[in-house]
Amino acid sequence: MLRRIYSHRFIRILLWLFITFTTLVFLLFVWTNWSGKRRWAATLAQIEREGETLDFRKLLPETPSEEANLFAIEPLRGIAAVIEQDVNKGEPGAKRQALEAMKWSTQNKAPASSGVSLGQATATADWVRFVRESKFLDLPADAPSTSRDLLNALDAKFPLLKQLAEQVKQRPQAMFTPSMREREMPEMLFSLQVPHYTIAQTLARTLALRARAAVDAKDSQEAACSILVLHRLSAACESEALLIGFLVGIATDAMATEAVWHCLNERALTDADLRLLQKSFMADDIEKSLLLAMRGEMAVGLGSLAFIQEAVAGRKKISQEMIAALSDVTALSANTCRVLPDGLFDHWKSVAADVELRFLIQPLKKEGIAAVVRAGEAMDREFLEKRNFVLHADHIMARLIVPAMKQISSNALLAQVRVRQAVAAIALERFYLKKTQYPARLDELVPEFLPAVPLDSFDGKPMRFRLSESGRYLLWSVGFDGKDDAGKVNVAKPGDSSALRKPGYLGDWTWQYEPVK
Repeated sequence: MLRRIYSHRFIRILLWLFITFTTLVFLLFVWTNWSGKRRWAATLAQIEREGETLDFRKLLPETPSEEANLFAIEPLRGIAAVIEQDVNKGEPGAKRQALEAMKWSTQNKAPASSGVSLGQATATADWVRFVRESKFLDLPADAPSTSRDLLNALDAKFPLLKQLAEQVKQRPQAMFTPSMREREMPEMLFSLQVPHYTIAQTLARTLALRARAAVDAKDSQEAACSILVLHRLSAACESEALLIGFLVGIATDAMATEAVWHCLNERALTDADLRLLQKSFMADDIEKSLLLAMRGEMAVGLGSLAFIQEAVAGRKKISQEMIAALSDVTALSANTCRVLPDGLFDHWKSVAADVELRFLIQPLKKEGIAAVVRAGEAMDREFLEKRNFVLHADHIMARLIVPAMKQISSNALLAQVRVRQAVAAIALERFYLKKTQYPARLDELVPEFLPAVPLDSFDGKPMRFRLSESGRYLLWSVGFDGKDDAGKVNVAKPGDSSALRKPGYLGDWTWQYEPVK
């Protein structure tokens, strides 16, 4: 009898606990959905007040005409297309595979290019040795090869390089085709395929080598046109409102400024060539490109979360492959995704949007790239404070989809400084060609050679400049620490320029022609 009573009581307790737990879970779901919906509505209103949009296509620039588009020539036309999610299928896949022949082997290390960073020029013989040993080009092994041999071998194996150099003046715009506006977009924007960026990187390295060979061969026009193609290539990557495109673009910009440094070091260009390059680099707006990439990243991230939200709620179909990809990215299983409350996604989207607006987009619009570097440190601190996923479940997705902007913005800042230094250096060389000497101050370049003295991206003051004992000059930015070190570049060991790209670097960023000691 006693056992029966206790048994009934135990069952009633269990039943009560179950009902209580179920009720609490139900109330939690209801509260999460209600609060998430309100929070997301407020976030959308904030996005609208900021003048931003989550419509990815609205961010994209207009497609240039085919006649004006450098990358609409036949070997490159259509390389951004992907047929039936297969990057190797059809004519676009075949063209990309053909262009991969420009990729050189990584078994043989290419000569380092540290002219802009450390004032150190690599010898032509090093490049000849590299292309010969890597079998990248067919250069005779039993006879010394000149820069002209290198240039001719490049054009013989890759006629596209010569074709681009010949067309670059007649085609002033650059965009991969089909453009993002014309491309079919997946509903899950995270799954957008961009195989043309790999081709862009390969093409950039080969164009940089061609520019170097042309400089050493004293072929001013081919050198200038190769650099101009490089610069257009960076613009094409940066125009697509994707962070990965921006990163490829500024890496290509770095190759272009390196090639400019080498041309100026050798005094290899005419005034007409210098004017052509100066006009192109003056139109380069790294800040605008970074803002476009950030806006695109926010639209892609939040759009993808919205698609997953609809799929989890059963309002959209989602493939098993997509669920598996989601699990890889978020460490959430497919079953877990299916039982999440709808409002949790609204909280995730709201936090991600808030973080991107506060730490990335607003600082950039108000103060420039240097402000994003500083804001990136604050963002990292906030994520560290809210790393407990139980107490701050609404921050889970923000930590996963918001890019690590501290290093990205640092690279962007360096790219901006180098472009501004390249513009000033080209103007200085034009001054020298006319007057056989360099000016004592940068303001002497205004207005004949420059509309205004380029500003240091860090403090907004004019770029620092002084003549050197060798008869050339130093042109520098104060760098991350904001301290003017009179142009001194601090490196831990000879030839190592990697420290300059780190936010903790202490020293200046200097354009000079004497090797850094």
